[in-house]
Amino acid sequence: MKRDPFLTLSLLLIFALAATGCHVHLGAQPALVAIAESTNRYPIADEIRNLVYSEPDWPQSLRADLYLPQKRGPLPVVLMIHGGGWANRSRDDMTSISLDLAHRGYAVMNLDYRFAPQYTFPAQLEDLQQARSWLTTNAALYQFDLNRVNAWGYSSGAHLAALLGGLEQQGSSADPAQQLTRLRAVVAGGIPADLRKYSNSPVVERFMGGTRDDMPERYAEASPQYHVSADDPAVFLYHGKLDFLVKQDQPRDYYDALIAAGVDAELFLQGFRGHMTMFLFGGAAEARAMDFLDRKNAENLTIAGD
Repeated sequence: MKRDPFLTLSLLLIFALAATGCHVHLGAQPALVAIAESTNRYPIADEIRNLVYSEPDWPQSLRADLYLPQKRGPLPVVLMIHGGGWANRSRDDMTSISLDLAHRGYAVMNLDYRFAPQYTFPAQLEDLQQARSWLTTNAALYQFDLNRVNAWGYSSGAHLAALLGGLEQQGSSADPAQQLTRLRAVVAGGIPADLRKYSNSPVVERFMGGTRDDMPERYAEASPQYHVSADDPAVFLYHGKLDFLVKQDQPRDYYDALIAAGVDAELFLQGFRGHMTMFLFGGAAEARAMDFLDRKNAENLTIAGD
């Protein structure tokens, strides 16, 4: 029987789309029962908008929104960090994820930070350290568990979250002598993990204040992958398989480096997603990331209704 070329082409197209659309999840994955047990939901007890978390003499006043669940403390905390090429957007982008996490029992600090090109690296990292200092100062008031502080970011926010998690020195820029515990876990979506790969990117050069060739050591210091060590916090990476803005080698190489160092890490690659569509329609990946946080923060978690 003669093969129908149109049918053959259609079948090939369907196969190709299916292969592209499936997700890839690398790393240890829990039993379904463990995920089901992590779906407790808490009402929001308080939303504190536009709180100033920076010191009075900071170069720019920095604000955040704090979401608190109706749940007995001490509360695990998530620092939420928005994207925007280190130069624009706002914490409003991360409000939905922040609320979802608060309903799961986390205190969430959804924050803004200084923008390039007026402020270049490491200004944004120092802002996150300010946020950590604010958490320490206000831990008793809001019942924060300082041993269970996590970070979540997307795109440039993911870069900052992972960089904060990988720092060898956890002291605050406001008080270098202050030692802080390492983050418990990091969730990073659409991450540019190694800025050394960007030899001609206006976005990265604006953030860094110069080119890679002019400042190779500075580019290394600004790269989370450069700071990978065995005592890094657990890391969950998620990325769109059709992301051509931040290519797949960024999370893949970072994941490989984390695994080689013995760090607890997972990588979730979602089909049919580019950089922006992963952010806008990343519900499946975000749900898995929240389950990951639940597992890493399970110690001393209270039960719904307490």
